[in-house]
Amino acid sequence: MNPNLVEDTHALLLELKRLRSEGVREIYIEEDSIRGLEDAFPSSTPIAQPIEAKKDEIPNLSSSVSVTPTPGNKQEEPEPVVTFAEPANPSGSLPEPPVLELPEGTKTEQWNWLKDQVLSCETCTSQLNPNSKVVFGSGSLDTDLFLCGEAPGAEEELKGMPFVGPAGELLVRIIEAMGMDRASVYLGNILNWRPQHNQAYGNRPPTQEEMSFCLPYLRSQIEIVRPKVLVALGKTATDGLLGHDPKRRLSDCRGKWFEFEGIPLMVTYHPSYLLHNPSKSSKRKVWEDMLMVMEKIELPISEKQRGFFL
Repeated sequence: MNPNLVEDTHALLLELKRLRSEGVREIYIEEDSIRGLEDAFPSSTPIAQPIEAKKDEIPNLSSSVSVTPTPGNKQEEPEPVVTFAEPANPSGSLPEPPVLELPEGTKTEQWNWLKDQVLSCETCTSQLNPNSKVVFGSGSLDTDLFLCGEAPGAEEELKGMPFVGPAGELLVRIIEAMGMDRASVYLGNILNWRPQHNQAYGNRPPTQEEMSFCLPYLRSQIEIVRPKVLVALGKTATDGLLGHDPKRRLSDCRGKWFEFEGIPLMVTYHPSYLLHNPSKSSKRKVWEDMLMVMEKIELPISEKQRGFFL
């Protein structure tokens, strides 16, 4: 191997260790940097599997991603950069998804029963990382709006709550811009635990098997809340609610209405996408999706709100 490449790789490793010591658990990697690494290593050289590219904080980081258009294709805004780390136990398998029947009672009684089922689920607890918790949904049971995220992240698994990290803080700001607050909506995840993997940091998107196992728990939460609108935040949540489609591109289906068991479903980008793509055009796309959600649940919309990010 080229000695300079060895030195550069060692320097990169030291920098990653430094960031980890400062509490950084997720980073965003520019497309040019990824291509540089691909060019540096021959295709026959085994490389550690990449991780989901996110960033805890975005100030002072470039958000541009270079995309070289091919002849006959127009240049378009890139998809959120999502790659895969290997599961910690790829050969392991999960049992069949649970069969649930909500008991009679009030929404609160049903929700408490369901929460007990999730927190005591042997499969859910067996998938936990050390010192982490099962993550269950939270919010108003009488809301018109149910927002569904992907798998829990590092902050979420420690607190046992959805959307408590930087992406969650951004989502709360979006909700507040809509004229609501966190307590007035319901927040859930497509998975009840943070997927294990063999990398030192970062997140792994859940497998289809993992999402299928947790779907009955999510479906029961939706049944209890009975919202007027569901919002799928990101491709993983979209695949979990609409079914896996390898040809589906989030950029093609965001901003469009679908249905999940008779409930209108809006697809949009996950807040983490805006953390590493904080352009005004990206923010405007998400906001346009939220404007359609506001119209659907009959929230008042001011001219100021309609003009955000224009």
